[in-house]
Amino acid sequence: MKKYPYFEGWYLKHQANGEMIAFIPAVHAGITGEWEASVQVITGEGAWNFPYPVSECSIDKKNFRIKIGDNLFSKKGIKVDLKNREMSIKGGISYGPFTGLKKDIMGPFRLLPFLECNHGVVSMRHRARGSVTVNGKTLDMTGGTGYIETDWGHSFPKEYVWTQCLFNGKQEGSIMLSAADVPLWGRSFRGVICAAYLGGHMYRMATYLGAQIVRYNEREVYLKQRKLFLKVTKLGERSFGLYAPQKGSMSRIIRESPVCRVRYQMWYGKKSILDITDNNASFEAVRAQQP
Repeated sequence: MKKYPYFEGWYLKHQANGEMIAFIPAVHAGITGEWEASVQVITGEGAWNFPYPVSECSIDKKNFRIKIGDNLFSKKGIKVDLKNREMSIKGGISYGPFTGLKKDIMGPFRLLPFLECNHGVVSMRHRARGSVTVNGKTLDMTGGTGYIETDWGHSFPKEYVWTQCLFNGKQEGSIMLSAADVPLWGRSFRGVICAAYLGGHMYRMATYLGAQIVRYNEREVYLKQRKLFLKVTKLGERSFGLYAPQKGSMSRIIRESPVCRVRYQMWYGKKSILDITDNNASFEAVRAQQP
């Protein structure tokens, strides 16, 4: 086992036919060293948490295979069987080939072993096929798309904005952006990482690549990196509470808008390369907790 406090989790999002469902399998231990596992589920209707003993969890990161209880998350797809007093979720979704990044999204920061939170992108976009039944309602993901990312460390940043969107239709692609407070060597700075997969081309923006945050608040992030510009604007939301790590323990509650109306605009110089408003984007904006 890893030294504690520690958390590690994966965010697997699926989208098709105007429906969205995401799963967050995770393992975590607080300052007392008591290890636990969990699977959180997010849909456009709400969010639910299913705890498990860590003895029912096995993780193969090299081959991307996470098993928690009777639930499996892998390169080939997922199989879920989750149930409590208020929620029943069962089904399977298979995946097409992953669209990964050629280089780590963290850049040189991946070499720092003491960051409170690390981020990775497993797949920017892949095909999805299958269905999941949620309390008797079937969500058909056939013909849809998926996205997978991962986080690990001991705590989520005290302040951050994160968004992800799968574009389908006339302009297909995927985008993720995270701008966060990053504590380092007794000080902190606001860093950003972003990947946009558009028309078969991957665009990268990051602090270590020279990206500057021109504007940053709970509804908008505006980035500049030489001739590349990106503006993300939240236009509407319906948020739900999710458990997030604080010193390894899943004791912090954050608010995520899993099906949020967001506009994404990107330019190279004066040329527009993206301008889309999506009703099924995911968006989190978290302020520092008050003492």
